[in-house]
Order: sequence, then structure tokens, then C-alpha cells
Amino acid sequence: MKQLIILVLALLFPLTLTAGEDVEQLLQLVDYVGVDYEEAVKDGVVINPAEYGEMQDFAAAIQSQAGQLPTSGAAQQLQAQADKLISLVADRVEPPIVSALTASMRLQIINGFNIIAVPRRTPDLQLAKRLYADNCVSCHGVSGQGDGPLAKSLDPAPTDFRDRERYLQRTLYGLYNTITYGVEGTGMNPFSGLSGHERWSLAFYTGQLATRSVEQQAGNGLWQAAGEASPLAQLDALTTLTPAQVQQEAGEDGLALVAFLRTQPGVLFTQQESPLAYSQRRLQESLSLAQAGESEQAYKVAVDAYLEGFELAENTLNTVDAELRLSIEEAMTAYRTMVRTAAPIPALETHAEHTLALLKQAQTRLDSTTLSGEAAFTGAFIILLREGLEALLVLAALGAFLIKTGRRDGLPYLYGGLILALIMGGLTWLASTTIIDISGAQRELTEGFAALFAATVLFYVGFWLHGKTSAIQWKRFIEGNIQKALSKGTLWGLATLSFIAVYREMFETVLFYQALWIQADQNGHSMILSGLVLASLLLFVLGWLILRYSTRLPLRQFFAVTGLFMFLLAMIFAGKGIAALQEAGKMTLSPVDFPRFDLLGIYPNLEGLAVQAVMVMLALFLLFGSRLFPRPAVAKSK
Repeated sequence: MKQLIILVLALLFPLTLTAGEDVEQLLQLVDYVGVDYEEAVKDGVVINPAEYGEMQDFAAAIQSQAGQLPTSGAAQQLQAQADKLISLVADRVEPPIVSALTASMRLQIINGFNIIAVPRRTPDLQLAKRLYADNCVSCHGVSGQGDGPLAKSLDPAPTDFRDRERYLQRTLYGLYNTITYGVEGTGMNPFSGLSGHERWSLAFYTGQLATRSVEQQAGNGLWQAAGEASPLAQLDALTTLTPAQVQQEAGEDGLALVAFLRTQPGVLFTQQESPLAYSQRRLQESLSLAQAGESEQAYKVAVDAYLEGFELAENTLNTVDAELRLSIEEAMTAYRTMVRTAAPIPALETHAEHTLALLKQAQTRLDSTTLSGEAAFTGAFIILLREGLEALLVLAALGAFLIKTGRRDGLPYLYGGLILALIMGGLTWLASTTIIDISGAQRELTEGFAALFAATVLFYVGFWLHGKTSAIQWKRFIEGNIQKALSKGTLWGLATLSFIAVYREMFETVLFYQALWIQADQNGHSMILSGLVLASLLLFVLGWLILRYSTRLPLRQFFAVTGLFMFLLAMIFAGKGIAALQEAGKMTLSPVDFPRFDLLGIYPNLEGLAVQAVMVMLALFLLFGSRLFPRPAVAKSK
């Protein structure tokens, strides 16, 4: 059973911490070829054989990794681009041609695989300067010219960050990836031990060393004049476009803006778009893709519009206008379904306009309604109470079972799973704010798989408990000794279920609290903490009441009630697990006319209802099948 716990952790945490890593490393290779190819070829002639050999190796690696991506329209297009890259490198074409192709591939990867290519908070250039002195000076030199004490012993030589030509071809996200993963076959080692914030800070610091003071000053004036109307007002444009690309679109003014924003990134973080504005923008992008016939990509962007936008504002909106929140959720779900089923474009356009109008209405409601202390308190209270109640019911039922059967020695296993889940929840919060970016899709996948795992175990436990209520089974159970019935393996199983039930709720709760915290002022922060404390106390009291009064039932009746209760929880977890996978875009969603009961995990879609119906029929068969189909009697030998 210990191996089962290790397996569960291995399944859960890669979804949370490492999803997308392979694609990011592929993106790093693409950026590297785009920047360094000009060091290998000029006028159709190889000017540096070692560098050219590296370009061939990297192009082959890009082709190989692109071919291993999950099948999708984006993957197929990327594979075709990788094949073309191999051909261009072999033909020794001019660097601008390779640079243009790798720029296209970069955008294809970021947009096609929903890569989060922006920092979560303002890069700290003063912190980066200290980090650079501690980690980079020995190779790249004090001023960043690639002339550090170790530079002469390295082949290839360290990057000169003040090289203007290289600067024009480097994206900030490309620098971030290089710092994160290093460059194989060079002296550039990975610095994945640094936090995400530290790596982004270093990327901005090294990415502005080649800028000119006159550009920075001009860019400041342009920013003051244009502000949000600037082509670089969106943070992802600043981090994923090369200065050369911006120059091509906006001329010298574009270069000046890049120089200013790379040295003063804080101005962008004061004007970041709200979650609802993000939803509107991504929804419009999804519609444009659908109109262009890119239905698969349009669906992915529509999922992103929900997970990375609306869902982050959902709890806050719920405290202001619950009916509007539900209308938007239903409208966005219907839009995704229409995209997936290739609905006629006119109908899709009409529904998109309706959904955008609802999102704008929600934005107006939130803008005109300050998140008061009362709203912050209510939001914090409801989030924890709603998310914690399901975990509490599982823990209370399992705890009552152990107490009722005289196996209090099993309680440490149960509490151990609880404590580990609380610790991992705290670490998740810490990681999500300082080390990694947990996307909405990763959140929903983790919740979905955890819920389905818990549903499976609860279903089995419920059947096992209820099976002991028949006269024959009850007699065998008592005669077989309860002490022997609960083996070490079973107790480890209870610990695993305890961990899964609590961590699943902790995982979602900490991320929702982050979003709520950002939207509240200083007074709201204290009210959020008050709501958290009150909800925790209420959950504790509810758990105590369940333990106190459920254990007063006669043992046989206790097993019957607890078994049915486990069945009900399994149904709830199954419904919510299916819904989470649907929100992540990993399962189809077929709406049906059926009442919606969020607390019971019942949602009006065919997939979830079908799974729950199968569970009901299976439970009925397991409970009553032996009566309908009795085993033939075995004749006793004389």
C-alpha cells in the first residue's frame, strides 16, 4: 500500500509541477537556433563549422521532439515547420530566413500549447543584479560582454549580452528558458534551483543590457503618450516578441518602447488586465480562429479563456451577482461545445457576442462594486466551507468507522494523511507564488484525477461496509475478528484516501484564495483571514458532531448508514471529477436538459450523468444481485 501512495503522489504532482516542460524545452531549442544561426552561416557559406554542426544537431532535435508531441493541429503544423527548418539549415540559407521561421515556430508553440510565457509578478532588477554577480559574472563578465575569468576556457564562448545583433533576436521568454534549462553541450548550466521570480528577474536584467539610454528615454516619452494603446501594452507581447520583430512592425519607436519596458517592467504590472478582460480577449481570439477554420485551436483558446480568466473571478462575482456568474458559466460552456461540434459560424458569432456582453456586464458590476470587507469575508468563508465540506465528510466517516470498530490505532494513519495534505497544500501555495506557474488546466486536471481516484476508493469502501450488514456476512465479520479485518495495508489505504480527499480541496482552495487576496485591499485582507478562521471553526464543529452522534448507532446500523454515505460521496466525487476534466478540455461535454445540483456533483451533461447512472446501477447490482441471482446450493457429502 505504501507503493500505492508513492504512485498517487507521482500521478498528482507531475500534473501540477512539470506539465508543459517538454514543450518549453522545445521552445528553448527553437529560440537558440533562431539566434545563433547567424554565427554559423553567411552568404550561403559556413563561417563556423563547429557552430554549424551545432545548428544541425539542434534542428534535428527540434524535429525529433516535435514528432513526439501529442497529435493535434498545432503539433502537425509544428512538425511541418521543423521539417522545413532541417531543409533550410542543410541548404545554408541566409540567417533572416531561419530567424523568420523560428519566430513563427515560437508563436505556434506558445499559442498552440497554451504556454504561460509571462512572469507572475514584477521582475526585480536590483535582485537580478545581485544574482548576476553571484552566478553569472565568472563567465559573462561584470558588464555582460562575455569576458569573465572563465570565458577563455569555454567553447563555445559565453554570450555577450551587449551584442546588439544578438539582442535584437532574443526574446525575454527565450532568456528565461535558457536560464531555467541551460544549454546542452555548453558551459551554460541550468539554474532551475532559482525561483521563477528570480529567473524572470535575471531574464529582464540580461535582456536590457544592450539597450541604449537614448532609446530608454524616448521609450519613456512614448509610453507616457500612448500607455495602454501601445503595441507592447500586453505583457506577453513584451516577453515573446524579439526587438527585431517589434522594430519591423513599429520602427524605431518600437525599439524605444522595448528598451524602456525591459528596464522598467513595473509599469506593465500596474496595468495588467483583469481576469474578465482576459476572458473577453481570449474569447474574441477563439472566435477569430473558428472563423478561419482553426476549430481545434479555437477550442483550446476557449478553454483557456475560461480557466485562466473567468474562473479566477468566479468567486468574487458570486458574492456580487450569483445569477450572473451562473449565466456566464453556462454561456462559456455552451460556446466551447459549439466550437467543438463545428456549429455554423453565424450561430457561433451570435453566441460569442452574447457571452462577451455577459462578461462586460460582469466587469461593470465588479468595477462599480468595490470588494468590500463584507464581500471579502463572505467569499473567503464560502470558498473554504464549500471546498472543505466534502473532505470533512470523508474524514469524519472514516474516523467514526475506526472508533466504532475499536481500531483507534488506525486514527494516526487517518490524521497522517490529513496533516500531509495540509503541508502539501501550503507548499503548493508557496510554489505557485514563488517557483512555478500553475495553469487553470493543470489545476483542473489534478482535481479531476484526484476526485475520480477518491470516487473509486469510496465506492469500494461503501460496498464493503454495506456488505457486512447481511446476517451471514455480519456473523462472519464478527467471527473473523475486526482486528484482523483491518490489516496494515487497509490502514495505509485509509491514509491515502485521507490525503487525496483533503489535498484535492486544498489545491483548489489556495489558488482561489490567491485570486481573492489580489482583488481585496488591506482591510479586505483581514476580512479574508477572518472568513478563513470562521469557516475552519465551523468545519471542526461539524466534524465533531458527526463523530459524536454517528458512533452512537448500533454497529450493524452504523455500517449500513456509513456504506450508503460512502456511495453518495463516491457519486459526488465522480460528478465533480468529470466536470473538472471537461473544464480542462480533456473530455467532451454534451449538454442535456437536466437540473443542476453543484453540491451533489450533478451537472446537466451526458458524460457526467452517464457515469453516475452506471455507478447507481452497479451499486444496486452489487447490493441486491445476490438475492435476484442466488448461487446454486452445493450438495453436502454424506
